[in-house]
Formats: sequence, C-alpha cells, structure tokens
Amino acid sequence: MKRNVFTVVALLVLLFGSECFASGPAVIGGIRDGVALGLMGESGLTNGAALRYGFEANTSNTPGIIFVGGKWFLSNLRGGSPMFISGGLIGCFGNNNTAAGPYISMIFERLFDVAPLFLECGIDVVKSGSLQFQVGYYF
Repeated sequence: MKRNVFTVVALLVLLFGSECFASGPAVIGGIRDGVALGLMGESGLTNGAALRYGFEANTSNTPGIIFVGGKWFLSNLRGGSPMFISGGLIGCFGNNNTAAGPYISMIFERLFDVAPLFLECGIDVVKSGSLQFQVGYYF
C-alpha cells in the first residue's frame, strides 16, 4: 500500500513538473527529519489557493522526499504578511526505506518584509511523524 501511494505522488510530481517551473519555482531548505534542500513549485488555482509540489534531498535515512499538496490563504498578519495553511501527501524514499503519508504546515510569506522569502512550519506524518521547519525563496 505504501509503495502505491508513493508511486501516485511521484507520478503527480512528474505530471505537473513542467507547470511547476513555469509558474512559481522556489528553493527550499531547513529541517525535515534531517537537513533538507530542494526545489518546489507553486501553481495558482484560484485567488486564495495554490497547488504545491517538489523534491528535496535529505540527510536522514530516507534521502529523498517528494511532496504534492495545496496551499490556502488564511489571513494577513500585522505588517501585511500573508499566512497560509498547506496540506497534502509526502513520500520519503531511499536506502531501502520507502514510506508515504500526509503533511500539514503553516506558511508565512514576506518574511522580514522580503517579498520572495517565506517560512514554513509543520508536521510530516510519515512513519512516526516529525516536525518540519523550512525557509524558502521564490525566484
């Protein structure tokens, strides 16, 4: 079952990959069950929602992470920084360890009043679950 979920996530990333780099690519990195660094893309669906997907290399015992999910606008914080909630599927693979599960996170954009900078904090529920803390930059 886990292998099937991982295959579906991988196919979705491949299917929407060209759309990803056409709309809103970003470099992301931080802590995600190890130190992670990767590429992510966002494609706007409506005014307050977007599709997110990407790949990250990780220093944990599962060195590859693929994710696909959504991002929904919640509110503007004091100072005009938009806050979003994100959720979707995450697949971890490598070193004969393959697992998949959901993730949920909060995204704070315009960090330190720099428009392309964002902060993401959340939980990856793969195997036992782990916290994620990442910073990204849209280019």
